[in-house]
Amino acid sequence: MVKKIIISYFNSIAVLLQGTKVQQIILVNKEYQLNDIYIGKVHKIFSSINAAFITLGYGNRSGFIHISDIKGIKKNVKFFQIADILSVNQLILVQIIKEPTLSKGPRLTTNIHLHGKYIVLMPLCNLICISNRIDDPKERSYLSSLAILIKPKSMGLLFKLTASGVSESLILHDLDFLVKQWFFIQKKIVLTNLPAILYKDEDIVRKVMRDVYDKDVGKIIVDSKDFLNLVYFYLKRWFYISQSIKTKLYFYDKKVCILDRFLIKHAIKNALKPKITLCHGGYLFVETYEALTVIDVNSGSFNKLNSSKDTVLRINFYAAIEIAYQLRLRNISGVIIIDFIDMSSQRDKLKLIDYFNTLIISDECSSQIVEFSELGLLQLTRRRKYKSLFEFFKLIPFKEVGFFHEQSLIDTYFNYFSNSFGDYLNTRYLVRKNVHYLFSNKVFMQKRALRNKFSSLSYSMSRKYLNSCDKAKELRFLYPKANFIVPLGSYIRLIKYSNKSIIGNHFS
Repeated sequence: MVKKIIISYFNSIAVLLQGTKVQQIILVNKEYQLNDIYIGKVHKIFSSINAAFITLGYGNRSGFIHISDIKGIKKNVKFFQIADILSVNQLILVQIIKEPTLSKGPRLTTNIHLHGKYIVLMPLCNLICISNRIDDPKERSYLSSLAILIKPKSMGLLFKLTASGVSESLILHDLDFLVKQWFFIQKKIVLTNLPAILYKDEDIVRKVMRDVYDKDVGKIIVDSKDFLNLVYFYLKRWFYISQSIKTKLYFYDKKVCILDRFLIKHAIKNALKPKITLCHGGYLFVETYEALTVIDVNSGSFNKLNSSKDTVLRINFYAAIEIAYQLRLRNISGVIIIDFIDMSSQRDKLKLIDYFNTLIISDECSSQIVEFSELGLLQLTRRRKYKSLFEFFKLIPFKEVGFFHEQSLIDTYFNYFSNSFGDYLNTRYLVRKNVHYLFSNKVFMQKRALRNKFSSLSYSMSRKYLNSCDKAKELRFLYPKANFIVPLGSYIRLIKYSNKSIIGNHFS
């Protein structure tokens, strides 16, 4: 099956497809995002837990930093109390290593990492690291020797999995760009009002091409010419344009939304539902809470084997495959409890753990299986980096309800994609400014969805004076040049008259 990457400019979303199945969803967090770099100010210090809260000057949430994440401030000196390192109102350079939850702010570190395609530059940490996912001992030895030769003085390098088998020129080119980026960040500190953000990894095309793309991807489909040029730029920059690379670029210009064409909205909607049907009759229930995630396995109508012992083991194997897939798709992290169907044989439990471990060993967010508890529950942890799909769509259940309703899921799902297009309109056509003057500085506190709004204008007129989005739910926006409301007929006549007068004055 061909691997495809779909990038939607208007919805700020990218998806990795294997055939027609969604493998990974890449979303851009508008506020606090992984790898963002800030110059912050210490707001509060809690000596009892050896931690501090940092004001980032962006949004209304403070970041959290523990003493174990404070490195490089005072070298060759060991401290056991955070009060010996930090003081209130002290400025500090920090980076986000965990995105915020609905109730907690972002987790911070002073060990800055600048991510490239092949390496990670650590400007404040004099170390050489090789990715654990590179198994070949000869390749690891070669990369370690290369790092000693090319490493900038007093800086550290981390070789990613993509550096395996890559020529030295590509790695040097990547390193040169990251060093220049670090120098730029240092200069920006002097020119900005503190506290402030210094670097934000908000370019979704760069994020996809750096972290997701590999040589096995056959197609990259984009719905914007600007994004298509960016994809080509990054392919050329990382030297992926050659006869051996079979990746093809496509510009999608159809009337149907690109997310509807490849059933991405449908896949996201299903990924937000708690019930998952297995291919052979069983099903799962995934319940996400603030503290942990619980997954329950049920046999359903599965009854294909004569032995009940073999049937239970086979259902648990099918469930393990789907759970490993759902952990990556929904980006579930933290403590995860899985209630597999009870197995009396200790040998079958070990078989299931070994098989499940092979499924999650290649996961980017390292997962660790603890063991089966005395109640027969499998416990595991998954490293948190990005927001989960539930947190991104804000579907974590309320305390008084215990679960979310189907209607709230649909509303949130619809609001996200409509708001994404609205953000595009705001930045490009300054809608907020026009509406602000249009209604004489009146502040609107409520948001109401427009439903069943249809236009009866001809196609040519609508194309000339209206901006249309989403053919399934017709919604059109008029952008008059004047800041007041006029009937459409009068507006058209006024435009024609003004154009004629301008032409007449020009020739006179």
